Amino acid sequence: MAAEDVVFEMGVLVPSQTELPLRTVLLAVAAFPNKVGNLLMKALGAAAPLPELKHLKRVRKAPDDGSLLEAILCALGDEGVSEAALTAVTTEPDVARMDPLELDHLPASLQTLYTQHGGQRLRLVHGAALAPQTRQQWETWTKLWPITWRIPDNGTPVLVETPVDEYTQQYFERHMRTALQLAYLSCVDNAALIVDPDSAAPVAKAADRSAVHPLQHAVMAAVQAASERDLALWPPGLTSVDPYSGSGVDAMNVTPDANGSSEEIGTQGQSHGESNSAPDELRRELNGGDSRIDAGTGSTGDEDDTVEGLACKRQRLDTGPQEPQASARSRPYMCTGYDCFVVREPCIMCAMALVHSRVQRVIYCEPDATFGALGGCRRLHACKSLNHSYQVYRLGLKRET
Repeated sequence: MAAEDVVFEMGVLVPSQTELPLRTVLLAVAAFPNKVGNLLMKALGAAAPLPELKHLKRVRKAPDDGSLLEAILCALGDEGVSEAALTAVTTEPDVARMDPLELDHLPASLQTLYTQHGGQRLRLVHGAALAPQTRQQWETWTKLWPITWRIPDNGTPVLVETPVDEYTQQYFERHMRTALQLAYLSCVDNAALIVDPDSAAPVAKAADRSAVHPLQHAVMAAVQAASERDLALWPPGLTSVDPYSGSGVDAMNVTPDANGSSEEIGTQGQSHGESNSAPDELRRELNGGDSRIDAGTGSTGDEDDTVEGLACKRQRLDTGPQEPQASARSRPYMCTGYDCFVVREPCIMCAMALVHSRVQRVIYCEPDATFGALGGCRRLHACKSLNHSYQVYRLGLKRET
């Protein structure tokens, strides 16, 4: 089927996380007189810290007696607890389960603590084993045992597929058709297109060439083409050598001359590994006014630095507060702010390359349950340890029934 005849489903924002179901843990809870509250908290912190349950409040007022405090002594396993007490949480999770517990079920140190602080009763209580993801979950789960509500580190996670608006749908469809057409004409099953959303103009494109080179996945090749284009356009006078020349990547509208044709980047006859020296003014600008550029281990400030290091890794400068878009466009870093359209869901390698390239959005057509890293077998865009994140959208094809 030709790309122009393809019919798409409504594009959706791919959730960064799946919604966690309520899972409970068995808590040994003891009641103590109110007056021992401060001493009790210190003793519990020393005798039985609960690092895995820090979302739970350690102490609460006893719901049936205002003169008592109830405190979590420890979390219990299933061993030695009656079958009745291990019955699953009721179908109404807002109803707290509380069952009697014998003192000898506790470690010796907690038995001593219970006696020394005037413990009056022991009960087994179900509490949430994990911190809630959303405010709605917190409102339900905290009824089992009080939970301290904290906004998740990554903000509130995206848990449901959210449809895009009509304007975004048209924008997505237009560029996905281009990616599908590129894959079709290249006789491969995957292709990538990188687009500047400000102008809606393609920046780079590439078809999958992993059969020729294991690193030339469509996304990897398109990122390389886009970065070479940006290096050629900024700053004026800076040229670079394409280490993947002849690899099939296509950097679009690189350096148009007066007649509108594109000039070839690099120096004819120059072998890979050689590079031109940057002008002194350019070196000073890129290094914040210092004419020396750190070329890496083994180089000194007196050596004549080359541009090759700049072609491999873009310099990022702190120039004070700026508008995000202005900063991204004035001193670009790889694919900052761009959208990446790819026919097949990226694998982990390609998804990480898009993280390092600072793309804004990734839109894919065909999900990959085996190797897909953005909703298939992994959700890389939910990883909190990464220093950049992007939004992920799925623009599926309508299947004939």
